[in-house]
Amino acid sequence: MKQLGFQSILIICSHLFFIWMAFLAVQTLDWNKFFHNRANNWSKVLIVLLAVTIGYTVSSCFINILQSFQNLIFMF
Repeated sequence: MKQLGFQSILIICSHLFFIWMAFLAVQTLDWNKFFHNRANNWSKVLIVLLAVTIGYTVSSCFINILQSFQNLIFMF
């Protein structure tokens, strides 16, 4: 039961970490080229949603790789 709790905490922390890293990376882009001043509020929402999408995808890939390595012990 403790292992399941530890795994859940690891997954939540991984998702939050990669979403935060993606948010920092997405903010470095020059969004003024893509959006006009009128769409400033919508551009901020889009940046957040894009960061969540990228961060969650990278985190899921990272977690799947870790779980695959954990399951390698059942092969031998």
